[in-house]
Amino acid sequence: DMGAEAMMMEALEKVEKEIKKPLLRSDKKNMGLLLAEFEKINKKLGIRKEDLPKIEEELELEIAKSELTELKKECVEAMEVQLKREEFKDEEMPDVKKLDIRNFL
Repeated sequence: DMGAEAMMMEALEKVEKEIKKPLLRSDKKNMGLLLAEFEKINKKLGIRKEDLPKIEEELELEIAKSELTELKKECVEAMEVQLKREEFKDEEMPDVKKLDIRNFL
């Protein structure tokens, strides 16, 4: 949301221009240059190195929540489609509170 990804891509391009070739992970010296650029970006955005694990955890949680929301939406749509089918018109809907999961295990 802060535009960090775009800044990091710019930093990568800057480092690749300096070394005049694509940056490889195995190139420790030039990876150090890139990491120094990333540190500058983090400092500019007010992100401390200690906060990165917490930020990453919050991001993963946010992604998981959005995936669950999308999955729920798809499931509800699938159930609604099934209810509209002719073969299920006369079936009675079960009461969810009376169902016992042990019967299905």
